[in-house]
Amino acid sequence: MKIICKGVEMTPYVTQLIAREDIALFEKIRSAVQAFPDIDLGNDENGDHIMLSCHILARAIAHIFSLTCRDGYYYPNYQHSWVETMYGNIIDVYPVGVIGGPILVHEDPICSPSRNLYIRKATKHISQGRFSKASFRRSVRCISTLLREQSK
Repeated sequence: MKIICKGVEMTPYVTQLIAREDIALFEKIRSAVQAFPDIDLGNDENGDHIMLSCHILARAIAHIFSLTCRDGYYYPNYQHSWVETMYGNIIDVYPVGVIGGPILVHEDPICSPSRNLYIRKATKHISQGRFSKASFRRSVRCISTLLREQSK
C-alpha cells in the first residue's frame, strides 16, 4: 500500500458542524488579535499596572464585532470572559493558560466540551465591581480602538 503525503492543511472535523459565517468571523477576530502589539494600558485607580485580561478583550471584541460577551468560569474555577456568536458558538478570545488563541468552540452540549469548560455566571458575580471602574472602561475603549483600526 502506497501512502501519499501532501502539504495540505488539515481540516478539522468540527468545521462541518459550525456555520461558515462563524468560521469566517472567527478568522477575522483571530487575525486581529494575533496582530496586536504588546499594549500598555496604564495604571488603575490604585496605581497598579493594568494587564490585558480576557474580561477587557472579550468586551472590546463583542463591541467591535457585534457579539455577546459572556462571563463565568472556565473549568473548574477560573473567572473568565468570552464571546458568543449568533449561532451560540464560543470564541474564546483569550483562553486561560493557552498560547495560540483565540479559539472557536462548538456550542453543541453533546458533541463538544463547551458546557463543561465554559460555565456562565452573572457578570455581577464575576466582576465584583471591577468592570465598572473608570480604568477598566478606559482599557476596553483602548482595545476597541485598536481593533477598529485593524479591522479596516
